[in-house]
Amino acid sequence: MKDKLGIFFSGLCVVHCIAVTLILILGGADYFNFLVSTDYLIHPLLLIIVVLIGMISFPSAYKNHENKYPIILGVCGSFILFIALFSPDIFETLFTIIGGVALINAHLWNYKLSH
Repeated sequence: MKDKLGIFFSGLCVVHCIAVTLILILGGADYFNFLVSTDYLIHPLLLIIVVLIGMISFPSAYKNHENKYPIILGVCGSFILFIALFSPDIFETLFTIIGGVALINAHLWNYKLSH
C-alpha cells in the first residue's frame, strides 16, 4: 500500500508540473489562475508527502528484500525533486519529471521485490 501511495503522489508531481507548464505555454493561465497561483504551494507540499511516504516505505521493505538499490533510486529522485524547487521554470519542469519518474520506478521496484 505504501508503494502504491508513493507511485500515486510521485505521479501527481509529474502530472501537475506538466499540466501547469502546458497551461502557461498555451496562454491559458487566465482560465486556470487558481492552479497557477497555487503552484508554489503545491510543489513543496507534494515533496513533503513523497519524502514522508518514501521514508516509511523503503526502509520497511528493505527489511524484507534487503536490496538497497530501490532506496538509492528513491533518495536520488527525492533529491532531484528538491533541486527542482529552487530551479528556474524550464529546469523545474525537467527536474520534476526526472525526479518523479525516478521515484515512481523506485516504488515499483520496491513493490516488486516485496511481493
